[in-house]
Amino acid sequence: MKPYPILRLLLLFILISSAGYSQTTQPDATKSYYLIHSGGNVLGIKADSRTVIQDPAGGGGQQLQFVPDGTGYYWIKPAGQNMYMALSGSWNTYFITDSTTSLSRYAIENVSGSIVRLKCKSNAKYLGTDATIDGSYVYSDKSGADSKNYWIISEQLIPFPVDTARYLINPAATFTKPFEGWGVSLCWWANMCGKWDDTKINEIVDWLVSPSGLNYNIFRYNIGGGDDPLNRHCTPHHMGNGKGLRAEMEGFKDSLTAPYNWKRDEAQRKIMLRIKEKRPDAIFEAFSNSAPYYMTYSGCCAGNISASDDNLKPEYYTEFAKYLVDVCKFYKDSFGIEFKTLEPFNEPVTNYWGANGGQEGCHFSTTGQIAFLKVLSPVLKSSGLKTIISASDETSTTQSVTDFKAYQADGTVLDLVGQWNSHTYSATNQSRAALRALSTANNKTLWMSEVGSGGTGISGNLSLTQKLFDDIRYIQPEAWVDWQYMEENGDQWCLINGSFSAQTYQRVKNYYVRKQISSYIHPGFKFLTVPNNQTLAALNEGEDTLVIVALNNSAFKSCQKIDLSLFDNAGANIKAVRTSATENNISTTDYSVKDSNLTVTLPEYSISTFVIPVKKKATAETLLRTNTPYLIFSRTTTLALQSSGSNVIINSYQYGDSTQLWKLTTTGSSYNIQNLSGLTLTDPGSYFVLPSTAAGISGQAFNMENAGDGFYKISSVSTGLALDLQGGANAVGTKVGLYSYGTAPDAVTRQWLFVLPPKAKSQELTDGIPLHAEDNDRVRVIGTEKALVILQAPASTSNVLVFTLTGIKVIQQAVKSTFTRIPLTPGNYIVSYSTEPENLRRTTKVIVF
Repeated sequence: MKPYPILRLLLLFILISSAGYSQTTQPDATKSYYLIHSGGNVLGIKADSRTVIQDPAGGGGQQLQFVPDGTGYYWIKPAGQNMYMALSGSWNTYFITDSTTSLSRYAIENVSGSIVRLKCKSNAKYLGTDATIDGSYVYSDKSGADSKNYWIISEQLIPFPVDTARYLINPAATFTKPFEGWGVSLCWWANMCGKWDDTKINEIVDWLVSPSGLNYNIFRYNIGGGDDPLNRHCTPHHMGNGKGLRAEMEGFKDSLTAPYNWKRDEAQRKIMLRIKEKRPDAIFEAFSNSAPYYMTYSGCCAGNISASDDNLKPEYYTEFAKYLVDVCKFYKDSFGIEFKTLEPFNEPVTNYWGANGGQEGCHFSTTGQIAFLKVLSPVLKSSGLKTIISASDETSTTQSVTDFKAYQADGTVLDLVGQWNSHTYSATNQSRAALRALSTANNKTLWMSEVGSGGTGISGNLSLTQKLFDDIRYIQPEAWVDWQYMEENGDQWCLINGSFSAQTYQRVKNYYVRKQISSYIHPGFKFLTVPNNQTLAALNEGEDTLVIVALNNSAFKSCQKIDLSLFDNAGANIKAVRTSATENNISTTDYSVKDSNLTVTLPEYSISTFVIPVKKKATAETLLRTNTPYLIFSRTTTLALQSSGSNVIINSYQYGDSTQLWKLTTTGSSYNIQNLSGLTLTDPGSYFVLPSTAAGISGQAFNMENAGDGFYKISSVSTGLALDLQGGANAVGTKVGLYSYGTAPDAVTRQWLFVLPPKAKSQELTDGIPLHAEDNDRVRVIGTEKALVILQAPASTSNVLVFTLTGIKVIQQAVKSTFTRIPLTPGNYIVSYSTEPENLRRTTKVIVF
């Protein structure tokens, strides 16, 4: 073979690679660099030595030196000066003269490409800002997860690169249950809008329920308790000082002996009936904020004198149960509306509900909930209705988990509850995941039944959208329900706003943001597991339509590259729409499809939806396979399992990082788990699991046990202990240890998800499908951390030549194993290889980092 074609390739690669040399993740102490913030400004120094981000033309010590301390950390100092960037107090950052303290040392962690985070040695927190404008202070107390914590280190002033998230969508990785739909409470906008002109009612209901509108199909009807008409125990119209007079709900009875007055609540009823007329498949839930005033201790339906005390008198449990069921029966008998569920209390374990408060509310302790449900259940069953009980509708997912476990411990009451509801005003991903695990283990339908959020402009709207994404990812609910459809003030807690009295209204940005999701992901769809917290994906019932919703709630442009190779012919006839600060559900062409990869560009503060005709391949599956690289994620985060020095941690997913790609090999009935850097998970007999360079030693056998919802318990054969997140944390850098799994289904910090990584033409990973002898390309060449990895078909032999970009041969090696790791110093290389017996030589470029 003549050498000239390879030489031409070498020259070409030299020219291509030279453009990126100014950026680095391993700075040279003899050079000066700019630390460029994700917002485009650079790190600089104020006159008082405080760190800020500045316009690149602003001067002020903007060129920096990075001096390694020999332990993986750097001193960061203005070029030519003996001052060092350091944490001051709990979060402020100044340049100081003391280099001996851990306050003045920072580790450089790669995020993706040339983008890095800087972690302070003293508090293990990250360098970042709260704003992006010139003069914004820089702090050393950040989580590392926000884009305002991202930097690049560059010798030249260059634009901040667009961050690209890369992942694969596996059509077989569906949530267990299909989605029931999107919804909203009727409380309290329907109480006002139901008094409007019919034409206007028709329009706002069409906006809400029609397929061309929000396409909502779930609605929560509020059964009013009703205050004392004589105001003997509360101030008249006290709710006007809180949520407004709209929150004054009419009760259907004025006293224990009074007859039902079914003329009450006509406005909310009119809206509900109009919804039923326009949306025959609508699902309705009835819920109560408070019992009628005459059943309460305080005599006020806003709560007890002490907001931390139960307000419903136990002697009225039966009367309240009958009241709720009678209302449900009235709607079934009179209008043909049979509520799917009945929720008897709203956010019960809170101290929000006090006498003379701003809305109906009633504290129920967890013990009080259990006692009341035991009374309600037989009353509901004897009614002949198909309605089932839902509970406990807490404002906090942590409290919701506490309630669930208390119901379970009671031994009888959990069986009386057919559906579990939770709000997510206060929510952690761990408690979200725990709710799903508990619901799955006890075969309960799970709804996210109410949430809303404040904020400013589209950034506030998209912050709530991020909460929606987190709810879907970790709770995996069968329904997601908004709080308010219409408000009179603002554009955050509502989808339309206007004047209740003037009967004026308009759609706000939040409407168009929500429509990007609800108008395209319909009831019956199944969500897919996606290892990116700014993406939702779902398949329709026929599995021939894939919907991807991509979110960018930052001030910087971002990009997603989505591997669709597990679908046939994905990429044709895509419908794409976008909402941003200046756009409302407009068609967009800011995407491309090549080699089964969908690449989408996301402007700052935007949300984009892609509707893609698909056909999934027969090879798509979720069963674990041996000798297949996987990303392994904790159930409580989208951070990937990674070897890091002598530890195993969870860290931001980095495309192609060999320390995050793990293969299973069988050892008897158990498994060894080794990453593509050649390190094997090892149980040393103490808490922290180790990444060992040795293979075949004691402590490396692990059992895999299905924990439900596609997650696995990974336990050591030698000790029986399970992989665990230290302290139950789920932040960047959390160490992984071994701990008793226990018997509770919600051990979510000890449950793990195996995800197939994306592939690229120049850096393909085997997807576990055997490479047959007749395949043309039987070898995969992968550049990893400090090594070159060769994957090849069994019974193959390759002759591998490795050159530097200047043409110097550094390695010549015969490769016979299916997995070979060749140590190399970081850099760019040309790899030329041939396989026997055809002896056809191929050449590719790889990057070893």
